[in-house]
Amino acid sequence: MAINLGIAQTSLVQGIVTDSASARPLEGANAALQILPVEEEGRIRGIATDDNGFYQITGISAGTYLFQISFVGYLTFKDTLIVEEGEIRTVSVALKPDEEQLDEVVVSPTRGAARLEAGRQEISSVEIQRVPSPSGSGDLASYLQAMPGVVALGDRGGQFYIRGGTPTENMVLIDGTLIFQPFHILGFFSVFPSDLVSEVDFYAGGFGPRYSGRISSVLDVKMRDGNRYQPSGNATVSPFVGELLVEGPLKQGKSSFIASARRSLIEFTSPWFLEQKQPVEFESQYLKLSHFGVNDTRCSGMALRTFDRGQLDFEQEEVTEWKNFLLGGRCVVLPNDTDLLFDLNTGFSHVSNAVGSINDPERFSWITRFNLDANITRYIRQTRLNYGLFVHIKTLKYDFKDQFQIPQQASDHLLNGGVYMEATIPLGEQVHFYPGSVFTLYRENYRTGLEPRFRVSWHPPALEDAQLNLALGRYTQSLVGLSDTRDASSVFTAWMAAPIGKAKKESIHALLGWSQSLGSGFQISFEGYHKWLRNIPVAVWSTLAEFTTDLALADGRVYGSDIRLEYNRRTFYSFLGYGYSWTQYEAAQDHFNVWFGEPVQRYHPSHDRRHNVNGLVSVNFGDYTASLRWEFGTGVPFTRPIGFDEIFFYNERLPDLQRVFGTSRVILEKPYQGRTPSYHRLDISLERIFRFNSADLTLQIGAINLYDHNNLFYYDVYTHRRIDQLPLAPYLSVKLGYN
Repeated sequence: MAINLGIAQTSLVQGIVTDSASARPLEGANAALQILPVEEEGRIRGIATDDNGFYQITGISAGTYLFQISFVGYLTFKDTLIVEEGEIRTVSVALKPDEEQLDEVVVSPTRGAARLEAGRQEISSVEIQRVPSPSGSGDLASYLQAMPGVVALGDRGGQFYIRGGTPTENMVLIDGTLIFQPFHILGFFSVFPSDLVSEVDFYAGGFGPRYSGRISSVLDVKMRDGNRYQPSGNATVSPFVGELLVEGPLKQGKSSFIASARRSLIEFTSPWFLEQKQPVEFESQYLKLSHFGVNDTRCSGMALRTFDRGQLDFEQEEVTEWKNFLLGGRCVVLPNDTDLLFDLNTGFSHVSNAVGSINDPERFSWITRFNLDANITRYIRQTRLNYGLFVHIKTLKYDFKDQFQIPQQASDHLLNGGVYMEATIPLGEQVHFYPGSVFTLYRENYRTGLEPRFRVSWHPPALEDAQLNLALGRYTQSLVGLSDTRDASSVFTAWMAAPIGKAKKESIHALLGWSQSLGSGFQISFEGYHKWLRNIPVAVWSTLAEFTTDLALADGRVYGSDIRLEYNRRTFYSFLGYGYSWTQYEAAQDHFNVWFGEPVQRYHPSHDRRHNVNGLVSVNFGDYTASLRWEFGTGVPFTRPIGFDEIFFYNERLPDLQRVFGTSRVILEKPYQGRTPSYHRLDISLERIFRFNSADLTLQIGAINLYDHNNLFYYDVYTHRRIDQLPLAPYLSVKLGYN
């Protein structure tokens, strides 16, 4: 098959670049062609690989070329290619690590932790392992809490708020399949331990049109494939969690598996090392099968199950519980004799959550989602086109039986599909323009929507390793996850379709960022952002503290900035980050004028943390690694109580008001006028590796909340009880690995 790009019978060279050991696609590798002999014409044609490791050099005349692929930390691949007229030549390359260069370069400039591209940050498993975690190895949940712009309201509940957005406005993908609740009930842990993660793309805002259906952020996690050549594994135990991981080839060099099982231990060990039982438990099981074909095309399938249960208020019998179940499949295919790369994904995701007694929960909700996504990449000269289509089917249900309300239950079915396109257009050597849009069609619930999005990056020619980024885009979300934010101990979420006038949530993102290398291992990055929010469903306000599905719409604004200074030099790594955020909602409700004398109320919601500071130091000396992380956050808003009364129910019989007490309830004042105390914590760890012929033994000692600061988690206004986050929590973890 020949292609015609305006020049008759031109040819192209394309392929996929991977790591020779892990088969991980290498994004940012440089593929270049230089015509031979060099003395006659030394002009070089080149391009960088995308996130699938895919490159394509088009518009090539027939001839003999020197072909090479280079990437920091790897040996350069070189070959001589004889390209015929009209030929589509596929050359996929597996690069071998350069051990000498790796001794000198700890993190490549294209993968530095402080690198920002209009809201995007690349995270590797090495970076995750630097943050102290009481699991014996790193965890993505602990790493995210060290980032400016990310707010976790406690060490329990598994809830993350990113740049003014709520947890249900974040999209989390595991190999392309959405997971609704990826974080465990104990906030240090997620379904993403560092031993399973290949790489992560984290978008705090300004993400491209490939991601649709969420208005706040995207966490796109790519899990690693199992070892294709030899079996290996490890077992880890600590006072917090136990874990087992095994991997190996199914067919030597062609297919592999990796499996992991995790189980919390803190509910058994906490009485003797925390002097108080922590009634929380979680577990997860994960399996991934991978197959590698010609031209480094690859297919994989994965399954994941999680279970979380616990009492967030230790002295109450109310139990919170949630479960995830996922099935997913993905294929990246580069067919012969075509200039298209196909990235196909299908997935099934289910989550249920409940709160109340174990056998008879007062609130219950579940949602199931099926997705089919087809993504295509091709090049027209130096311009890369990414486009595709998607179909999403969702089924959801909720059932409430709270004591203050008439029972409520409902179910719904949602079907939507759409197409998207994004181009990467180089404008000279220094500027890249990324225009794109996503068009979504709904079966009947909502109007069709067009969401244009633009990104620009500029590399100043006078400054080495400096980059200016700009992003602007429109985002909508039809799905609502309703939580009672007035109850800090509840993480229950009721999933439903946008319930008022078919009004989808909407957000406009504007971002401006700058990153620059300062030399001698220092790098600095800054990003400012502004979001305009519309149609945010909030609970109809009542002076009573109760969960309700009666909703009103609010508009809002979010603005702030994230600053990060990083130092990375051989065996020493450190960063200091500061995040400033301002979030305000504006809502009009019928009773506001009666209660407060004004029909419209402006307030800062419960996740509006104004200042956040994080510091991390990690030092490697031989077989020892020491890490230290400190975090500070100012208080978040809450609604103060102003009194109590008692309520009587008359639906069954007349109560005896003289002899029987009613049900006590708390009466609240104007929304979110108070702020909780500031929060700060220091975590440390020291690790030692003992190496044997076919095994490694890793011992790690550490402590969470080293100086034992009393950080508030929840305050019970009925009994005036203060419930704090974890006190000083020392731990010892043991990890045994074999290969």
